[in-house]
Amino acid sequence: MSEKPSYASLAKQVEDLENQLRHQESLWEKDRIAADYHRKFLKFIPYPVLIRDAAGMITYLNPAFTQTFGWTLEELKGTRGREYIPLHLQSELTRKIKTLPSGKNVLKLNTRRLTRTGQILDVVVRVGIDRDEDLNPAGMVMVFRDVTMEKRVDRNQSAINRISQALPQYPRLPQLLQYVSGEIKELLGTQGANVMLLNEDEKEFYVLSMAHDDPTTRERVEKIRFQVDELLSGQVVKTGKPIIMTSLPDDQKLHQNRNQKIGYNIKNVMVVPLHTNTRIIGVISADNKKEGVFDQTDLETLSTIAATVALSIENARVSEELKKANEELKSLNAAKDKMITHLSHELKTPVAILLSSIKILSRRLENLPKDSWQPTLERMRRNLNRLIGIEDEVYDIVEKKSFSHKPVYTLIFDQCKDVIEALIAQETGETGVIQKVRQKLDDIFSTRDLEEKQVHLNDFVAQRITETRPLFSRRNVDLKTSLSSVPPIRIPLDPLQKVVDGLIRNAIENTPDGGSIHVQVQDTAKGVEFIVQDKGIGLTPEAQKRIFEGFFTTQETLHYSSGQPYDFNAGGKGADLLRMKIFSERYQFKISMTSKRCSRLSGDTDVCPGSTEACSKLPGPPCDGYTRVSVLFPLPSD
Repeated sequence: MSEKPSYASLAKQVEDLENQLRHQESLWEKDRIAADYHRKFLKFIPYPVLIRDAAGMITYLNPAFTQTFGWTLEELKGTRGREYIPLHLQSELTRKIKTLPSGKNVLKLNTRRLTRTGQILDVVVRVGIDRDEDLNPAGMVMVFRDVTMEKRVDRNQSAINRISQALPQYPRLPQLLQYVSGEIKELLGTQGANVMLLNEDEKEFYVLSMAHDDPTTRERVEKIRFQVDELLSGQVVKTGKPIIMTSLPDDQKLHQNRNQKIGYNIKNVMVVPLHTNTRIIGVISADNKKEGVFDQTDLETLSTIAATVALSIENARVSEELKKANEELKSLNAAKDKMITHLSHELKTPVAILLSSIKILSRRLENLPKDSWQPTLERMRRNLNRLIGIEDEVYDIVEKKSFSHKPVYTLIFDQCKDVIEALIAQETGETGVIQKVRQKLDDIFSTRDLEEKQVHLNDFVAQRITETRPLFSRRNVDLKTSLSSVPPIRIPLDPLQKVVDGLIRNAIENTPDGGSIHVQVQDTAKGVEFIVQDKGIGLTPEAQKRIFEGFFTTQETLHYSSGQPYDFNAGGKGADLLRMKIFSERYQFKISMTSKRCSRLSGDTDVCPGSTEACSKLPGPPCDGYTRVSVLFPLPSD
């Protein structure tokens, strides 16, 4: 028979049971407090949080989730929450969890989620996975961070940096605009983007290049010109302020006409002005955003791009205009050269005939007193020689070394030689004159020998001074020389003679009587240098700038004269130095000039009396003008 429990024993068991119940209630209270604490924590945490159970159903989401995505707990509790996941990403999380290594319960995911209004957000998701005893998922906590704006800012900044670095690679305007339009279209996610430039004279926009999903639309729009008042862009140009239109009414005539003209409907658009330092040169526009609507971030991005590319677009546009002007100038210059060559040839023949006629006339006037006719014929001969000199300089400047007339005339002359000889002999009785006629034709129409020769410049200059000295023997000018022995140079003799003779003659003509000229030839480290320095009247600063331009005279028109060569202030034709400059480019030597205007001739209209003796008797500072011309010939390579 079993022993009945005592009262004390029962009391002890009841006490133990009560203690256990109190302990359990204490644990339950702690759990309740902890749960309340966790709810408060999740409620006030700034990041969206979502909790799923073992079946994948949503059991909780915090207010930050609702604030970010728009969905409430009442709408998503007990569901899988597919409403806020893009269709193509709905199986992404399950795949990622299955690929987690064993023992790893935390997953980081870069993905995208939908808001209740349909906006797509870029998010970073951290998933904490709770597993059961068999290591199967028993629930999960998901914490989201919206990085949409961060990604946009980074993407926009990268695009702007990329555009800034790429701009120098597109010097031509159409290619530059095509690149900019393409970058904007991709960056903002639009159907089309373009840069419209403003033609201020005609008050219209034109599109040189655009980016669009439809190539035929792009080709069509690039051929259209728009009046300023036809587009919203006109308002942007007038106000200087950008415009965002998230939706455009279909019933307004302005939009209907534009859509009909471009061939597609614009549903939303953003336009910003292209500002340079002084004016608005056009606009940048993007239309039909594919996801969402244009916002302030898009506007700031497009405005930044506009500020970045405006100057490059203006420079490219000016460059295009300069290229067109340059091509037109080349065409006009070629026509001018052709005309000058033709006139040069046409001038040479009648001048040669006139000179020959003067010789005949002088022979027939020999029986008359020379004082009555010789000065007149001499003046005619001198000026005809000046015309020949002009023709010779023009010939060198335009570099036309042969004419199509020569073969024709030579052929005719050769074919008719016997007939011409018979006619000349019949009329003049001189059978030898036919050779003189042939020689004259050769002088007029033959090309010049420009074969390079090896020349010792010191000997060549000495020879030219000896041959030309009689031509200026009437002048009271002290010509000194320092002609050092130098290595030989290679250059055709004809242009070299023109350079040497021309510089010496210019120095003498700009030096008053009593002045001096120093001619030097010396060897330098860079080559052989020929220097002509005179102590004459010098050049004004303006004349120094333009002296190599050609047909520019250093004297005022009222003081210009057509004296004999080597006379003081003889009045050159202004083409000598241009011809020398062209020779320097053609034969690879360098010519430079330094000069100082005589202090007595401070005004451009002041006139030198023509001699140092006469000048010394006038009040004022001493004569201190000079001009130094240096010609550096490179030595021939081995």
